[in-house]
Amino acid sequence: MVKLLIVDDEKEICEEFRETLEQEGFEVDVATSGKDGLQKVRQNLYNLILLDESMPGMEGDKVFEYLREFSKVPVAFVSGFLTPTKEKKVMSLGAVKCLRKPLELGEVKSLIQAVTGSARN
Repeated sequence: MVKLLIVDDEKEICEEFRETLEQEGFEVDVATSGKDGLQKVRQNLYNLILLDESMPGMEGDKVFEYLREFSKVPVAFVSGFLTPTKEKKVMSLGAVKCLRKPLELGEVKSLIQAVTGSARN
C-alpha cells in the first residue's frame, strides 16, 4: 500500500485531504509542523511527502534540508503562494514537484502514480 505524509500547519486542510486520499485507497499520516513531520519520517516509511512551504517555526525548505540528512523519500512542495524564486530553490534541492493550493485530487493522484508506479482508480 502507498503511504503518504502530509506536513502542513493547517489542520483542517490536512484532515480533509487525508480523508479524500484514504477514500482513494492510500494510507495517509499528517504532521502539523516541520518538527513533527521530521519525527514521523524517522519512525515510518513513506512513498511520498506533501510538504507545505510556509509554516510557522520551520519553513518547508528548511524541513526538506533536515530531511535530506537521513532520508531520500520523494517530496512535493505545496503552497498557496510559492514564489518563482522559492520554487526554483526547492526544485534545485531535489523536490519532485511544486503543487499549488488548493490541491487538485487528480494532480496529486498523477504525482503519486509517477513517483511510486502505483495507480488508484
